[in-house]
Amino acid sequence: MSGVSAPRFSSSQTLTNTGHLQPVHSNSLAFAFTLLVAVAIPEHARASPEQDALLFLDSRVMPRKAAACSARIASYSARFEPAFRAWLARNKEHVASGEAFLRADAERTKVPFEPDVEAVAVGISQQWTAAPLPALQDHCEALLIQLRESSEGG
Repeated sequence: MSGVSAPRFSSSQTLTNTGHLQPVHSNSLAFAFTLLVAVAIPEHARASPEQDALLFLDSRVMPRKAAACSARIASYSARFEPAFRAWLARNKEHVASGEAFLRADAERTKVPFEPDVEAVAVGISQQWTAAPLPALQDHCEALLIQLRESSEGG
């Protein structure tokens, strides 16, 4: 799909654990990830390069989220790791397609790819790490549910 580009925003917003929006200053990768966090995309709807890009970002951010969970919730890693490995295996082609799409977009727009992806992952990880324990527990459980539901085809 030539000519298709991820949307560009100079600043977007992200939902914090308290339900308030706070500005996120980054480029399209931050927007793409924020969108993914806000809306779970049903597996059958994942057909575009942009949606594959969201899956790629998930593949980079989910382990960071899980690390924040594991640091404060006993045995979380043992529940996350197998679910994530299964999710990643199921979505391997889409993740690779999304990475290729984002790399091509970054090259075309002269935006450094790895530092931008890393900045998104670090920002989300910091939010999860700083969350109050009850909110973190909710987020961590929701992450496991998201992985489970996607493995059940929906």
